[in-house]
Amino acid sequence: MQINLLVTGDAFSSQAGQSALQFARAAIARGHQITQVFFYQDGVTQASDAQVPLADEFDAPHAWSRFARQHDVRLVVCVSAAERRGVLNQEQAIDAGKTVFNVHPDFHIEGLGVMHDASFTADRTVTFK
Repeated sequence: MQINLLVTGDAFSSQAGQSALQFARAAIARGHQITQVFFYQDGVTQASDAQVPLADEFDAPHAWSRFARQHDVRLVVCVSAAERRGVLNQEQAIDAGKTVFNVHPDFHIEGLGVMHDASFTADRTVTFK
């Protein structure tokens, strides 16, 4: 089964990212495929490489990066939600006249249409708030 994940919960005030990652690992272990993980609304904070979690806290961008590389899963961040929350890649930062960018390099900034299109090809879309 092909599964898309939609993560809308903030990196620190929600369990959404951690729960989605655990679900994704379990799904793959059972022979399913995670086609993409789309980060939307406050979920875009999962992609910020500027976070400095404590040693015993979930390190969202690095945990997702390891997972994506290991299982060849695309990590997609909604462009408009990211820009509103100051989660920018280098190109966005330059366009906005900002001097810093903070998106982990394994995350891709794209429009909501990517999630829409992926929902037509996957068997399921599972949301984590």
